[in-house]
Amino acid sequence: MSVKKTSPQGHAIAKEGGVGAQIGRILQKREVSLAILLVIFCACLTAATDTFFRTSNFRVVLQGMSTDMMIAIPMCISLIAGNIDFSGGSALCLNGAICAMMLDRGVAVPLAILIGLVSGFLLGALNGVIINKLGLTPLVATMGTWMAYRGAALVLLAGGTISSFPESFLVLGRATPAGIPITIIYMIIVVVVGWVLLKYSNFFHNAYFIGSNKASAKLAGINVERFTVITYAITGTVSAFAGIILMARLGSCSQNAGDSLEFRNVVALLVGGVSMDGGVGSVLGAVLGVALMQLVTNAITLLYLNTSYTQVINGCILILAVGVDMLLKKRKVKA
Repeated sequence: MSVKKTSPQGHAIAKEGGVGAQIGRILQKREVSLAILLVIFCACLTAATDTFFRTSNFRVVLQGMSTDMMIAIPMCISLIAGNIDFSGGSALCLNGAICAMMLDRGVAVPLAILIGLVSGFLLGALNGVIINKLGLTPLVATMGTWMAYRGAALVLLAGGTISSFPESFLVLGRATPAGIPITIIYMIIVVVVGWVLLKYSNFFHNAYFIGSNKASAKLAGINVERFTVITYAITGTVSAFAGIILMARLGSCSQNAGDSLEFRNVVALLVGGVSMDGGVGSVLGAVLGVALMQLVTNAITLLYLNTSYTQVINGCILILAVGVDMLLKKRKVKA
């Protein structure tokens, strides 16, 4: 039962514990408002097209966002800790190219995949080492490795593609157990594991303490440097895995693989409520953010719009997301 007080004019005002106030607090949560936006967006697309609300289209949407989603989850944990990562798409391309070259040279499928995953782990860990040892900001460090990894992939592929893969490899990205594309299953597994680790693992939950105040986290005994290296290494490994699976699904490795993925994911994470400064965010928000970005792409396709509008819209969404993030910070400071 809510307690009410009376204003000087005699009107009843609900106290903080009232139902209206509780609903207001729920609606202020980024995940809830984003979920409502997604529902409205889907309703509009259903009304505007005859093809959106179809199983085949949902299948395309889920497959299309599976690669971004897998990489967005470890990126989310890093960003909550205040460590942005712009190297995910380039790492996907480079590690995929390494695995493709091994396969092209007759290396056994399990060994080629292992080499790709190990290289992803090492290249991801390198981001953390550069940040810790050279004192660079995560933005500068990962922008540098983004360019370096992409350039290395271009050198390895020499401007071409590799497509001579054995069937035992292709099935890893094309199988449909119980009629469900296996890439969607991989995506769900990564999301669930990421959610469990962030919520129930003390080590990964430290991301919130590190992102809120790195100095205080160190004083509390948290090994911030080790956390940074490990989370970047995990992001690199997942990026390599996503690249290998994408390569298996498409049947080829291209120098354009993962192009602009890191920017899409950063926008998606910001839209999903993860703060650029760290300390705030959730796996659910990341999932909803990536889903929104994929639905925007899907809408442009279904409405037969120029695909160049995708970048325009993504840029506007980025500005809006950062703007909302800044306004929320100012409100918290005032409060």
